[in-house]
Amino acid sequence: MHRTTRIKITELNPHLMCALCGGYFIDATTIVECLHSFCKTCIVHYLETNKYCPMCDAQVHKTRPLLSIRSDKTLQDIVYKLVPGLFKDEMKRRRDFYAAYPVAEVPNGSSEDRGEVAEQDKGTLAEDEIVSLSIEFHGSSGEDKKGAVENGDLDRDKSPGLRFLRCPAAMTVMHLAKFLRNKMDVPSKYKVEVLYEDEPLKEYYTLMDIAYIYPWRRNGPLALKYRVQPACKRLKLCPVVPSEGTNTSGASECESGSDKAQSPAGTAATGPALGSPATPGHGPALNGATSNCHPLPPGARGRKTTLNGSAGSALS
Repeated sequence: MHRTTRIKITELNPHLMCALCGGYFIDATTIVECLHSFCKTCIVHYLETNKYCPMCDAQVHKTRPLLSIRSDKTLQDIVYKLVPGLFKDEMKRRRDFYAAYPVAEVPNGSSEDRGEVAEQDKGTLAEDEIVSLSIEFHGSSGEDKKGAVENGDLDRDKSPGLRFLRCPAAMTVMHLAKFLRNKMDVPSKYKVEVLYEDEPLKEYYTLMDIAYIYPWRRNGPLALKYRVQPACKRLKLCPVVPSEGTNTSGASECESGSDKAQSPAGTAATGPALGSPATPGHGPALNGATSNCHPLPPGARGRKTTLNGSAGSALS
C-alpha cells in the first residue's frame, strides 16, 4: 500500500510567491539569465527603472531588459492548481476591471486575459466538487472476462457496458474499484483495475489528480476503463527438509576424513612390519597403564615402508 504525504501550501509558498509583491504568481514571468520568476506586472514595472534581477543582482540586459523575460505558463498552471480559488478570483477581478474600464480592454487579448475563461474550462477542481465520469470495460482483456463468465464467477447478464457516475473529486481509484467489485459481485480471487485509456491508475490517485495529470479539459465526462484479472497469490516458501541419503553438512566428511587419517596408524600398530616383541617389556607407564613398547637400542634406526598405500615406519 502506497503512503501519501500531505504537504501544507505554506511549505511551498517560497516557490509560488512573487518576491516583489508578496502574493502568488499571476501571469508568472521568468528572467532568462537567472531563471527567477515574478508576476508579469511586477517585473515589468521594476525593469522600467532597473537592469538587474531583484533577487540575485544578475544583469538582465544592458539596454533593453524587457527582451530577456519570458512568460512561464507551466509555472502559472502549477500555481493555479495548488492554490484553491486563485484562478476563480483572478478571473473575477479581470472581468470587474474591464467592466469598470471598457476603454482599457485589449482587442487582441485572449479570453483568459479578459477573465472570460470558466474554472471548469481551465481544468482546475476542488475536493468537494462533483466530477462526471464514464466507466466501461477494457476490451483488451476480454478473454479474461469471458473465461470468468464461463466459469460461473461472473453473471452473464452483467455484461460490460458504458456507465456514467457522478463522484466527488476527492474520491480515490481504490474506492472506485471497490464500488465496481460490489456492483458486479466480483469474487475475491479476481482484482478490479481502473485505467485511463490503456494506462493503469494508482490506487491512491484521486479524480482531481487524474484531471491534473492527464489531458482532460472537462468538455465531457472523464473517460475511465476497468478490467477484471486474476489476483496474484503470494507463494509461501517452505524450509527444505534434507533426505536421509543426502549429506547436508561437512560433519560426515570430517568424520570420514578422520577415520582415514587414523586407519594407517591402526594398521601400522597391528601389521607385521612393526613386529611387536613376544613378551611385554618394562617400558614407562602411560596414563597409569603398562606400555608394551620396546625401548630402541642405541644403534637402531627407523625406515619407511608403505602399508595399503599409506606411509608407516618400521624398525631395522
